[in-house]
Amino acid sequence: MFAHSLRVAALSSSIDSAVVVFPEGDLEAASRMASGLRDTVPVTAVVAGGATRRESVHRGLGLVPDDAALVVCQDAARPFASPDLYDRVVRGVTGEFRGAVPGIRIADTVKRVESGRVSETLSRDELVLVQTPQAFDAPALRETHERAAAEGWEATDDAMLLERAGLAVAVVPGEEMNFKVTSEADLRRAESLVASSEL
Repeated sequence: MFAHSLRVAALSSSIDSAVVVFPEGDLEAASRMASGLRDTVPVTAVVAGGATRRESVHRGLGLVPDDAALVVCQDAARPFASPDLYDRVVRGVTGEFRGAVPGIRIADTVKRVESGRVSETLSRDELVLVQTPQAFDAPALRETHERAAAEGWEATDDAMLLERAGLAVAVVPGEEMNFKVTSEADLRRAESLVASSEL
């Protein structure tokens, strides 16, 4: 998934280089893989992640060049984001928007449940399922991560940090094929797609 993600990112006109964050015990293997992927974006650094997602991204940000205008955060667990999706989120960071995320409309009815009982039915018109890659104004992302580290914020994605800091985040159309690999069934589906892909 890691290799496939880098190969797809390389096809985007918006991605120049990558910093890879891996679990500490896998750093040597990750470095070998990254150096062998000559058909991908250049990997400028491989760094050990932290105990949380937020800490891992913060460590990766520390190795992004200071003059970078934009940073795109992507999970290897979503290897099927298209090159166009990378470009869409990057284009979404403009004007008042300091970040942009892909979102998928929800088809099912969504209910809030408390203690096993439905307490509210939520309006689908106001809800999306958010994916990665997510793009950000680099100074804004750095500042919010520094604040999060200092104040103990945690988040399930980087957009949450900007939201908490009061910065505007745009939503661009996501992709149904950009699913997250979280189960054995997802993994089998991913392996089948990679085996049939020309990438």
